[in-house]
Amino acid sequence: MQRRSSVLLISWALILFACDPVLAQGGYTLQGKVIAPNGSAPAQSVKITLTYSGRPIYETFTDLAGHFSFSGIGKGTYELTAEGDDQTFETTRVTAEVTAFGGATQLFTQDIQLRPKRTSAPGRASVVPSFNQDVPKAARDTLERAKKMAEQGKAELSLSLMREAIKLFPQYFEAHLELGNELLQTHHLEEAIAELDQARQINPKDDRTYLSFGLVLMQQKNYAMAVAVFAEASRLNPTNALNALMRGIALVNQATTIDPQHSATTSADREFIIKRAEVAFAEAAQLSDKKLTPDYLTLALLYEMKGERSRAADELEQYLKKNPDAKNADAIREEIRKLRESK
Repeated sequence: MQRRSSVLLISWALILFACDPVLAQGGYTLQGKVIAPNGSAPAQSVKITLTYSGRPIYETFTDLAGHFSFSGIGKGTYELTAEGDDQTFETTRVTAEVTAFGGATQLFTQDIQLRPKRTSAPGRASVVPSFNQDVPKAARDTLERAKKMAEQGKAELSLSLMREAIKLFPQYFEAHLELGNELLQTHHLEEAIAELDQARQINPKDDRTYLSFGLVLMQQKNYAMAVAVFAEASRLNPTNALNALMRGIALVNQATTIDPQHSATTSADREFIIKRAEVAFAEAAQLSDKKLTPDYLTLALLYEMKGERSRAADELEQYLKKNPDAKNADAIREEIRKLRESK
């Protein structure tokens, strides 16, 4: 099973390689300025997305003067997208070439001149691809029974019924997805990967599969790949706030694996990942009308890495208020003490 799990992970990695391909490829920086249709800086911050090989890889927001920057990227042809505000300017895309020579750090500039909003013609509505299966009634009924057993906490019976539903209809997407999620909940991670991969092969355009697989990777502490998987989930369903939230949480955890004391490059890498996490959290808040926010422990990690120790301690204290009987309560209290003393 271990060998099969490794092969499936490689398969997912090959599919997702283009989602986040350049984080560690080079030391180049692409910067620029967004210019409003009237020639001045935009009145509000503008979301900028950097795309490589047709896939979005980084996101940021402009500062008050309209400036933006992407660091730590490699050579290649990129697309910069400035998101429209639906009032004064349209979403605008430009191409940027990073054609550096040698290994030295280099800086490239590409400004974005925003196009004024056209009011004469309505924009095209986005199309969400649908996926329907003609599932035999016996398989559907068996899966429904399995879900009820899972809700009642009868995990083993639920797993058995889900497998029975798949036997009745081997290409049953929902059954593979539900089985993968139940295996994830019961910590059978290798089997969960196999089932989620089956679901992906049957329907590669459903973001739920990628969201679940990202959760598996988070448990495995494979944060870099989890970031790419959650980014793919966001690409498939950009309106799902949970995809953005989990991407941000994965980025925060990825940042904790980088030692900023190692070199100036690693310090810059961690700072850049933290900025991406904050952009993802802002996106999740916007999509959910501020209902989806990071958990206390994630925010504590984020603030501590930013050097905001008092805010980190505040988040840990809020966590203990909500979870007074937490098994790690003593360790958290000790961490709060250290954070308060090192202000």
